[in-house]
This record gives sequence, C-alpha cells and structure tokens, in this order.
Amino acid sequence: MTGAAVAGLGLIAACAAIARLSNLVESAAAFLVWFSVAFLCYALASWRLAAARGPRALALVIVVGVIARLTLVLAAPTLSTDAYRYVWDARVAQAGISPYAFAPADRELERLRDAEIFPRLNHPTWRTLYPPATQAFFHTVYRLMPDSVLAMKLAVALLELVGVATVLGLLRAAGRPLSHAVIYVWNPLVLVEVWGTGHVDGVLVPLVAGAMWASVRSRYAAAGALLGVGTLFKLYPAALLGLLPVAAWPAATASLAGVVLLGYAPGLVTGTAVLGSLPRYLTEEYFNPGLVRSVVDVPIVTAAAAAAWLTALAVVRRPTPLGERAVLLVGGLLVLAPNIFPWYAVSLATVLAWAPSLPWIAFTGTVMFAYTFFLQDPWNIPGWARTVEFTPLALGGGWWLLTRLSTPGWRERAT
Repeated sequence: MTGAAVAGLGLIAACAAIARLSNLVESAAAFLVWFSVAFLCYALASWRLAAARGPRALALVIVVGVIARLTLVLAAPTLSTDAYRYVWDARVAQAGISPYAFAPADRELERLRDAEIFPRLNHPTWRTLYPPATQAFFHTVYRLMPDSVLAMKLAVALLELVGVATVLGLLRAAGRPLSHAVIYVWNPLVLVEVWGTGHVDGVLVPLVAGAMWASVRSRYAAAGALLGVGTLFKLYPAALLGLLPVAAWPAATASLAGVVLLGYAPGLVTGTAVLGSLPRYLTEEYFNPGLVRSVVDVPIVTAAAAAAWLTALAVVRRPTPLGERAVLLVGGLLVLAPNIFPWYAVSLATVLAWAPSLPWIAFTGTVMFAYTFFLQDPWNIPGWARTVEFTPLALGGGWWLLTRLSTPGWRERAT
C-alpha cells in the first residue's frame, strides 16, 4: 500500500503541474513530460493495487482519484477547444435556432458572435455534429449558467463522478476486485481529457458502464436503453449491442431503437438535418488517422473494416468472456476510426477496469503522443510519435500470436 500511496502522490503532483501550464498547445513538450510522469505513477499504482483487497485499498483509489481530478478542474481547456463549441451550440439553441441549421461562420448567426467563445471555435464553417442528447445537455447547462466554459466542464465532471460509482458497481456485479477501479479512476488520459479539457465523453462513462452492469445482471432491456441514451450523446455506443447474448438482442434492440427514435423524433418531425456536418467530419477531418485510413483513405473501406470487426466480436468470438470482448470491441473500433482523438479512449479506459489488458492500458498512455502534433511547424504528428503510439498494440498482438503458435492444439487446428 505504501508504494501505491507514493505513486498516488506523484500522480497528483503531475496533474497539478499540468494544470499550471497556461496553454498546453504552446507548452506541448512540457505537457507530454508531465503526462508521462503521471502515467508512470499510474502504472506503478495499478501494479501494486492489482491484488489488493479491503476498504483501505478502495479508499486510496477514491481519495487520490478525486484529488487528482480537482487539481485539473479549473484549468482552461487548451489542448482542445471543444468545450467552447459546447457553449456556442447552447447559445444558438437558447436563441431559438437549431444548432444543426447553420455553421458559426454563417451570417445568420452573426449577431451571436462575441470575443470570448466565437474566436476559439474549431471548424467555424461546419454545422454541429453532436447528437440530440448532447445538445440537450449543453442547453441545460447554459440555462443554469450562460456562456460559461467552466460550468460546462463542471457539468461533464460531475456526471463522470457518477461514472466512477457505476464502474465500481460493474466490478462488484462481475465479481472483480474493487481495487481494479484504479485502472479507470487514476488513468491520466481520463483525468486530462475529462477534467482538464472537459470532453463530453465523460458523460458516456456511467452509460457504458451502466449498460455493461445491466448486462451482467441479465437486464438486457435496461442495457439497450442505456446504450440508446449513449448513442444520443455519441453514436458509437450502439455498437456495444452486439456484445449482448444473441437471445437478448430483440429486447435490447427494441429498447435502444425506441430511445434513439424518441431522441431524434423532434428533428425528424421538423425536417431538421440532425446529422449536421457529420458527413464532413468522416471525409474531411484528418488527425491521427486510424489503422485502415493510414493505408487506404477511403471512407467506405474504413467503415467496412469497423463493421467486420464488430461482426467478428459479436459472432465469431462469442465464447470469449463479455469483459474481454468489450475491451476488444471498444479498442478495435477506436483504432479503426477515421481519426483517433485521444479523448475517444475514455470509454476504453472504462471497460479496461472490468477486463484489464496490459497492451490496451499502455495504449491509453501512448495515444496521448498524438499531441506531438503541436511540436512541429506546420502542425503534424511526427513518425516516431505514431510508432510510440501503436507499439503497445503491436507488442501485444505479437505476444498473442506467439502464444497461439506455441500451443499444440492451436497448431493442430491450423493444419
């Protein structure tokens, strides 16, 4: 426990150092150094706490996790300006205009521009691409505290704390040691991307973990409904439906479809283009491309690879335990995505607490080297950083293949 406690103090100190950097884009090298320190502390603590039992270990996980979060909550979101877009979308909705109708740069929204939010918007010529529940969340926060990026961050953060409790519930239901929560609770990627930058992916944590918890308890309609709500925040949770038992698909699918249709109904009734600029994102956005897109930059090929991976996990690897398939599904869809933004890995960290995997845990650290994008002029991710990013998965895949080839039964089946 002493070693884990010392590592926890190191994690807090590293998070505090990151929070002191006024602009992480301008201090990208310093940020990556401190993040690496934080991740080393996290790795040491995860190793020391892996076999720990009892309330002391859990208390350490929770206390350090909360303190580390609080060190980052007041930091300005500089690595990504998405939080400013959240506020902008809410401002547009508050003015009685659909955020899907116009891009920030359109003259129809000129009267809503200001000197604080508008200049920080990324892709100002794009209409929003956030689904209906996300927009409702933004608008609710805006009504409580208008034009506040901090309020938006705090709202995301509070729901992520609900996610921490949900992860603990999932671990208990699955018969896993509660100390395994450290894999999620102390993960520096989660701390930086949710509490530092305010990404709405933090809201998905209680929904994804809750759906898996419901599935473990054979409450499949509830699991489908939670995945439906998650789909209304970001589209990918719908893919997790394939992890459920085949017999549960009708009930779970009906719940998911009902929730999604209910969420999109107002837009469909009014004829609003509720996809916004999502098609442009899939074809025009290019940042840290996924494995398939790095070789063949054709959207349909990337989509086909993701669909094939989903099918393989839903059908071919059905005997594999649910937790392991959840990690493979979420991780696989992440690396096959058109763009691998680091905050997409928040949901991967969520399921890793349930089914730990060393290569995937390491990947939640190395994926942050995508931020070496800001070290070069013009901005671009150097080749060495991409190598570092995918090395854990390459080593993990090589080890998996080696162990299979050395298994007599596997060789016999192969021949």
